[in-house]
Amino acid sequence: MSLTSKELMLVQDNIKMTQNSIKVMESCAEICTDAQIKSLCQQMAKDHQSDLQTLIKHINTATIQ
Repeated sequence: MSLTSKELMLVQDNIKMTQNSIKVMESCAEICTDAQIKSLCQQMAKDHQSDLQTLIKHINTATIQ
């Protein structure tokens, strides 16, 4: 897969935003006392982690045009 430099920058920006989302969800899970909300935050963090791995794969397999 080939990416332009602009596409690469967009993917990198998405990686940073996803990493921030993971941190927020993990922090929310830590401070939540309600079990359902805590579980929801933990699941959202896992979902974002999966998205992060997908984005990283795109970076690792891409060639720059």
